[in-house]
Amino acid sequence: QPLFRLPGRVGQPLPYLGYAPGAYLGRMTELILKESGTAIHLERVYETDMAEGLKAMALEGHGVAFLPHSAVKKDVRARKLVSAEPPDHTGLQIVMDVRAYREKPSAKEAPKGTAQALWAYLQGLG
Repeated sequence: QPLFRLPGRVGQPLPYLGYAPGAYLGRMTELILKESGTAIHLERVYETDMAEGLKAMALEGHGVAFLPHSAVKKDVRARKLVSAEPPDHTGLQIVMDVRAYREKPSAKEAPKGTAQALWAYLQGLG
């Protein structure tokens, strides 16, 4: 059973753990809220640029946060975190693609070092 359940109420907004202004995930969250079609009642009680900081605060029970699934899937499986979204509402999610680009290596100068190790790691994730 969630400690907090969206959408909250007019006189009782939910404590909201949000992203700092300018954070990319903050802009995505604002888009989700704007397009939800439901009035969401939140009171910002904490903000940071980092999803991990919001997750830590949510794990301590300080409020609701919009977090990437990849950041919380183990905690959800372990029942440490639960969705605050109402069961009959699915409009509070968004799917995002994350893409990495690099300069195309030339035949005479092969990539090396840390950059190549990172690229090889990223290719292994797909």
